[in-house]
Amino acid sequence: MKLYEPFPDRITVDGQEYRLALWFDRVLRFYDILDDPELTPEEKTEAGFSWLVDCRKAPPPEVQSRVLQQLMDEVIAPPQRRLSTQKQPKKCVDFSFDAEEIYSSFRQAYGIDLIQERGRLHWCAFLAMFHGLPEDSPVKQIMRIRSEDIPAPNKHNAEYIRRLTELKTLYALPNKGNAQAQDGGGWDGLFNMLLAQAEEV
Repeated sequence: MKLYEPFPDRITVDGQEYRLALWFDRVLRFYDILDDPELTPEEKTEAGFSWLVDCRKAPPPEVQSRVLQQLMDEVIAPPQRRLSTQKQPKKCVDFSFDAEEIYSSFRQAYGIDLIQERGRLHWCAFLAMFHGLPEDSPVKQIMRIRSEDIPAPNKHNAEYIRRLTELKTLYALPNKGNAQAQDGGGWDGLFNMLLAQAEEV
């Protein structure tokens, strides 16, 4: 992201330029599509492409998948915005599960009503503001609880451990299962990789 450049609204893949529709609500819908166990990989490709790319005639599925992969790598979840891959990162936020806290955090910190910003607020702007939320905002407090390790017990911290354990249980993310699936390649491998990137944002 450069402050003197506009937010990305086009992407070029295999010499073909595609117009993008990267409003934050569309990207969040794309995350839900990736995470939907009822959809086949082919259906995820078609739905994801239709939500994020403004294209009258869709290209073949294999081209659509390359567009989505490049879009993830360059715009939606670029490497500089992802956590280190040296070990499996601890997931501490889910844009769907934590929607209420995210909404209230944006209202509290920026005076922004995200419902009113659907179809207007670019994903890059949303993500920059999300990362810039103050530590006392509702969603950042919950993220801190989820990411904090329970310390080794000693004679001084029994009450702290008890309280932290209660909070971790209260704010635990649902175990969706399919996000942990591993596959060697093909469509399933592509979407497992895309979903992993999405969770590291």
